[in-house]
Amino acid sequence: MATVASLASGPGREWPSRALFWIARLLVAASWISGVLFGVYILLFFGGTALTGAAERWNESLPGLHDGTTPLAVVAIGAHFLTGGLLLVLGPVQLIGAIRRTAPALHRWLGRFYVAAAAIAGVGGVGFILAKGTIGGTVMNLGFGLYGLLMVLCAALAFTHARSRRMEQHRAWAIRLFALTVGSWLYRMEYGFWFLTAGRVGHMDGFSGWFDMVMAFAFYLPNLAVAELFIRARRTSPGSAEQLTTAAVLLAASAFITIATWFFTIRFWGPGMASGLSGAPL
Repeated sequence: MATVASLASGPGREWPSRALFWIARLLVAASWISGVLFGVYILLFFGGTALTGAAERWNESLPGLHDGTTPLAVVAIGAHFLTGGLLLVLGPVQLIGAIRRTAPALHRWLGRFYVAAAAIAGVGGVGFILAKGTIGGTVMNLGFGLYGLLMVLCAALAFTHARSRRMEQHRAWAIRLFALTVGSWLYRMEYGFWFLTAGRVGHMDGFSGWFDMVMAFAFYLPNLAVAELFIRARRTSPGSAEQLTTAAVLLAASAFITIATWFFTIRFWGPGMASGLSGAPL
Protein backbone atom coordinates (compact mmCIF):
# COMPACT_ATOMS: atom_id res chain seq x y z
CA MET A 1 0.00 0.00 0.00
CA ALA A 2 1.13 3.54 0.63
CA THR A 3 4.80 4.18 1.22
CA VAL A 4 7.02 7.10 2.07
CA ALA A 5 9.98 5.43 0.42
CA SER A 6 9.43 7.23 -2.89
CA LEU A 7 10.51 10.43 -1.18
CA ALA A 8 13.94 9.06 -0.36
CA SER A 9 16.72 11.57 -0.68
CA GLY A 10 19.46 11.29 -3.27
CA PRO A 11 22.36 13.28 -4.64
CA GLY A 12 20.11 15.55 -6.69
CA ARG A 13 17.46 16.10 -4.05
CA GLU A 14 17.12 19.51 -2.48
CA TRP A 15 16.53 19.95 1.22
CA PRO A 16 12.71 20.36 1.08
CA SER A 17 12.51 16.88 -0.42
CA ARG A 18 14.78 15.51 2.29
CA ALA A 19 12.75 17.27 4.97
CA LEU A 20 9.48 15.90 3.58
CA PHE A 21 10.90 12.38 3.47
CA TRP A 22 12.07 12.36 7.09
CA ILE A 23 9.09 14.24 8.50
CA ALA A 24 6.76 11.82 6.70
CA ARG A 25 8.62 9.01 8.46
CA LEU A 26 8.27 10.86 11.77
CA LEU A 27 4.52 11.19 11.25
CA VAL A 28 4.21 7.49 10.40
CA ALA A 29 6.15 6.57 13.55
CA ALA A 30 4.10 8.89 15.77
CA SER A 31 0.86 7.64 14.20
CA TRP A 32 1.92 4.03 14.64
CA ILE A 33 2.78 4.37 18.32
CA SER A 34 -0.36 6.36 19.05
CA GLY A 35 -2.55 4.18 16.86
CA VAL A 36 -1.28 0.98 18.49
CA LEU A 37 -1.96 2.37 21.97
CA PHE A 38 -5.46 3.49 21.02
CA GLY A 39 -6.12 0.27 19.09
CA VAL A 40 -5.10 -1.84 22.11
CA TYR A 41 -7.33 0.33 24.30
CA ILE A 42 -10.28 -0.27 21.93
CA LEU A 43 -9.66 -4.01 21.81
CA LEU A 44 -9.14 -4.39 25.57
CA PHE A 45 -11.89 -2.08 26.78
CA PHE A 46 -14.63 -2.80 24.25
CA GLY A 47 -13.58 -6.40 23.64
CA GLY A 48 -12.84 -7.12 27.30
CA THR A 49 -16.16 -5.78 28.56
CA ALA A 50 -18.05 -7.65 25.81
CA LEU A 51 -16.34 -10.94 26.67
CA THR A 52 -17.19 -10.55 30.35
CA GLY A 53 -20.83 -9.85 29.55
CA ALA A 54 -20.64 -6.17 30.46
CA ALA A 55 -20.98 -4.59 27.02
CA GLU A 56 -23.29 -1.94 28.52
CA ARG A 57 -20.11 -0.36 29.85
CA TRP A 58 -19.38 0.85 26.30
CA ASN A 59 -21.57 3.80 27.28
CA GLU A 60 -18.80 4.89 29.67
CA SER A 61 -16.80 5.79 26.55
CA LEU A 62 -19.62 7.43 24.59
CA PRO A 63 -23.29 7.59 25.66
CA GLY A 64 -25.75 5.59 23.59
CA LEU A 65 -23.31 3.04 22.11
CA HIS A 66 -24.96 0.07 23.81
CA ASP A 67 -28.70 -0.40 23.96
CA GLY A 68 -30.14 -3.83 24.63
CA THR A 69 -33.33 -2.94 22.77
CA THR A 70 -31.44 -2.56 19.47
CA PRO A 71 -29.26 -5.69 19.17
CA LEU A 72 -28.50 -5.08 15.48
CA ALA A 73 -27.01 -1.71 16.34
CA VAL A 74 -24.92 -3.29 19.12
CA VAL A 75 -23.54 -5.91 16.71
CA ALA A 76 -22.83 -3.25 14.07
CA ILE A 77 -20.97 -0.90 16.41
CA GLY A 78 -19.13 -3.86 17.95
CA ALA A 79 -17.87 -4.87 14.50
CA HIS A 80 -16.94 -1.24 13.85
CA PHE A 81 -14.83 -1.00 17.01
CA LEU A 82 -13.18 -4.41 16.63
CA THR A 83 -12.09 -3.84 13.04
CA GLY A 84 -11.25 -0.20 13.80
CA GLY A 85 -8.86 -1.27 16.54
CA LEU A 86 -7.17 -3.73 14.18
CA LEU A 87 -6.87 -1.02 11.52
CA LEU A 88 -5.03 1.28 13.90
CA VAL A 89 -2.63 -1.49 14.90
CA LEU A 90 -1.92 -2.74 11.38
CA GLY A 91 -2.32 0.40 9.27
CA PRO A 92 1.13 1.93 9.72
CA VAL A 93 2.76 -1.41 8.83
CA GLN A 94 1.45 -0.91 5.31
CA LEU A 95 3.18 2.47 5.12
CA ILE A 96 6.64 0.98 5.56
CA GLY A 97 8.31 0.78 2.18
CA ALA A 98 10.94 -1.71 3.37
CA ILE A 99 8.24 -4.28 4.13
CA ARG A 100 6.61 -3.76 0.76
CA ARG A 101 9.94 -4.26 -1.02
CA THR A 102 11.36 -7.17 0.99
CA ALA A 103 8.13 -9.02 1.83
CA PRO A 104 5.64 -8.22 -0.95
CA ALA A 105 3.51 -11.28 -0.18
CA LEU A 106 3.09 -10.15 3.43
CA HIS A 107 2.24 -6.65 2.24
CA ARG A 108 -0.41 -8.00 -0.13
CA TRP A 109 -2.07 -10.26 2.43
CA LEU A 110 -2.01 -7.61 5.13
CA GLY A 111 -3.40 -5.22 2.53
CA ARG A 112 -6.31 -7.54 1.76
CA PHE A 113 -7.04 -7.93 5.46
CA TYR A 114 -6.72 -4.19 6.00
CA VAL A 115 -9.10 -3.35 3.16
CA ALA A 116 -11.64 -5.92 4.37
CA ALA A 117 -11.41 -4.61 7.94
CA ALA A 118 -11.87 -1.03 6.72
CA ALA A 119 -14.93 -2.04 4.73
CA ILE A 120 -16.42 -3.85 7.74
CA ALA A 121 -15.67 -0.87 9.99
CA GLY A 122 -17.37 1.46 7.54
CA VAL A 123 -20.40 -0.78 7.03
CA GLY A 124 -20.64 -1.38 10.79
CA GLY A 125 -20.69 2.33 11.50
CA VAL A 126 -23.30 3.02 8.84
CA GLY A 127 -25.31 0.03 10.06
CA PHE A 128 -25.35 1.44 13.58
CA ILE A 129 -26.62 4.79 12.29
CA LEU A 130 -29.37 3.16 10.23
CA ALA A 131 -30.44 0.87 13.08
CA LYS A 132 -30.29 3.35 15.94
CA GLY A 133 -28.94 6.74 14.96
CA THR A 134 -26.24 8.68 16.77
CA ILE A 135 -26.69 10.57 20.01
CA GLY A 136 -26.19 13.88 18.18
CA GLY A 137 -29.12 13.54 15.80
CA THR A 138 -29.31 14.49 12.13
CA VAL A 139 -26.04 16.40 11.76
CA MET A 140 -24.04 13.72 13.54
CA ASN A 141 -25.83 11.00 11.54
CA LEU A 142 -24.85 12.74 8.30
CA GLY A 143 -21.24 13.37 9.35
CA PHE A 144 -20.61 9.88 10.66
CA GLY A 145 -22.57 8.27 7.84
CA LEU A 146 -20.44 10.05 5.24
CA TYR A 147 -17.34 8.94 7.16
CA GLY A 148 -18.39 5.30 6.94
CA LEU A 149 -19.25 5.54 3.25
CA LEU A 150 -15.90 7.20 2.45
CA MET A 151 -14.07 4.40 4.26
CA VAL A 152 -15.85 1.79 2.17
CA LEU A 153 -15.17 3.77 -1.03
CA CYS A 154 -11.45 4.23 -0.31
CA ALA A 155 -11.06 0.58 0.67
CA ALA A 156 -12.76 -0.58 -2.52
CA LEU A 157 -10.70 1.71 -4.77
CA ALA A 158 -7.41 0.85 -3.04
CA PHE A 159 -8.14 -2.84 -3.59
CA THR A 160 -9.35 -2.39 -7.18
CA HIS A 161 -6.29 -0.42 -8.27
CA ALA A 162 -3.95 -2.91 -6.58
CA ARG A 163 -5.60 -5.81 -8.40
CA SER A 164 -5.21 -3.95 -11.69
CA ARG A 165 -1.55 -3.16 -10.93
CA ARG A 166 -2.19 0.59 -11.06
CA MET A 167 0.18 1.13 -8.18
CA GLU A 168 0.32 4.92 -8.15
CA GLN A 169 -3.47 5.17 -7.91
CA HIS A 170 -3.50 2.32 -5.39
CA ARG A 171 -1.05 4.14 -3.11
CA ALA A 172 -3.00 7.37 -3.35
CA TRP A 173 -6.24 5.68 -2.29
CA ALA A 174 -4.41 3.73 0.42
CA ILE A 175 -3.10 7.03 1.85
CA ARG A 176 -6.65 8.42 1.84
CA LEU A 177 -7.91 5.27 3.55
CA PHE A 178 -5.27 5.52 6.27
CA ALA A 179 -6.15 9.19 6.78
CA LEU A 180 -9.75 8.13 7.38
CA THR A 181 -8.98 5.20 9.68
CA VAL A 182 -7.24 7.45 12.19
CA GLY A 183 -10.37 9.60 12.40
CA SER A 184 -12.00 7.82 15.35
CA TRP A 185 -8.78 8.14 17.32
CA LEU A 186 -8.37 11.85 16.45
CA TYR A 187 -12.03 12.49 17.30
CA ARG A 188 -11.35 11.78 20.96
CA MET A 189 -8.06 13.64 20.97
CA GLU A 190 -9.58 16.75 19.44
CA TYR A 191 -12.43 16.76 21.92
CA GLY A 192 -9.98 16.35 24.78
CA PHE A 193 -7.87 19.29 23.68
CA TRP A 194 -10.95 21.44 23.11
CA PHE A 195 -12.16 20.75 26.65
CA LEU A 196 -8.71 21.58 28.02
CA THR A 197 -8.36 24.85 26.13
CA ALA A 198 -11.94 26.10 25.76
CA GLY A 199 -13.86 24.20 28.38
CA ARG A 200 -17.20 22.93 27.12
CA VAL A 201 -17.94 25.89 24.89
CA GLY A 202 -20.08 24.72 21.98
CA HIS A 203 -20.61 21.26 23.50
CA MET A 204 -23.89 19.89 24.85
CA ASP A 205 -24.57 16.60 26.61
CA GLY A 206 -26.60 15.43 23.61
CA PHE A 207 -23.75 16.35 21.23
CA SER A 208 -25.97 18.97 19.59
CA GLY A 209 -23.88 22.09 20.28
CA TRP A 210 -22.20 24.06 17.50
CA PHE A 211 -18.80 22.51 18.27
CA ASP A 212 -20.33 19.02 18.22
CA MET A 213 -21.81 19.75 14.79
CA VAL A 214 -18.45 20.94 13.48
CA MET A 215 -16.73 17.87 14.90
CA ALA A 216 -19.21 15.57 13.15
CA PHE A 217 -17.20 16.34 10.00
CA ALA A 218 -13.94 17.84 11.29
CA PHE A 219 -12.52 14.59 12.67
CA TYR A 220 -11.89 13.25 9.16
CA LEU A 221 -12.22 15.92 6.44
CA PRO A 222 -9.02 17.77 7.52
CA ASN A 223 -7.24 14.39 7.49
CA LEU A 224 -8.24 13.93 3.87
CA ALA A 225 -7.01 17.43 3.07
CA VAL A 226 -3.59 16.63 4.57
CA ALA A 227 -3.56 13.33 2.66
CA GLU A 228 -4.27 15.15 -0.60
CA LEU A 229 -1.49 17.63 0.15
CA PHE A 230 0.93 14.75 0.71
CA ILE A 231 -0.19 12.90 -2.44
CA ARG A 232 0.32 16.03 -4.55
CA ALA A 233 3.70 16.76 -2.95
CA ARG A 234 4.93 13.28 -3.88
CA ARG A 235 4.23 14.11 -7.52
CA THR A 236 5.91 17.54 -7.63
CA SER A 237 9.49 18.20 -8.60
CA PRO A 238 12.11 17.81 -5.84
CA GLY A 239 12.64 20.90 -3.73
CA SER A 240 9.36 22.59 -4.63
CA ALA A 241 7.59 25.04 -2.33
CA GLU A 242 4.68 22.62 -2.15
CA GLN A 243 6.96 19.99 -0.64
CA LEU A 244 8.20 22.48 1.95
CA THR A 245 4.64 23.46 2.87
CA THR A 246 3.64 19.83 3.17
CA ALA A 247 6.64 19.12 5.38
CA ALA A 248 5.60 21.95 7.73
CA VAL A 249 2.03 20.62 7.94
CA LEU A 250 3.22 17.06 8.62
CA LEU A 251 5.63 18.30 11.30
CA ALA A 252 2.80 20.14 13.08
CA ALA A 253 0.65 17.01 12.87
CA SER A 254 3.50 14.91 14.32
CA ALA A 255 3.91 17.30 17.24
CA PHE A 256 0.17 17.28 17.97
CA ILE A 257 -0.03 13.48 17.86
CA THR A 258 3.01 13.05 20.11
CA ILE A 259 1.76 15.45 22.79
CA ALA A 260 -1.81 14.17 22.62
CA THR A 261 -0.72 10.53 22.82
CA TRP A 262 1.19 11.13 26.03
CA PHE A 263 -1.75 12.94 27.63
CA PHE A 264 -4.43 10.46 26.55
CA THR A 265 -2.40 7.40 27.47
CA ILE A 266 -1.93 8.69 31.01
CA ARG A 267 -5.44 10.04 31.50
CA PHE A 268 -7.72 7.78 29.46
CA TRP A 269 -6.31 4.90 27.42
CA GLY A 270 -4.16 3.37 30.15
CA PRO A 271 -6.99 3.38 32.72
CA GLY A 272 -9.39 2.14 30.03
CA MET A 273 -7.15 -0.86 29.23
CA ALA A 274 -6.92 -1.76 32.91
CA SER A 275 -10.67 -1.27 33.34
CA GLY A 276 -11.51 -3.56 30.44
CA LEU A 277 -9.35 -6.32 31.86
CA SER A 278 -10.31 -5.94 35.52
CA GLY A 279 -13.99 -5.10 35.15
CA ALA A 280 -13.66 -2.00 37.30
CA PRO A 281 -15.47 1.13 36.06
CA LEU A 282 -13.50 3.96 34.48
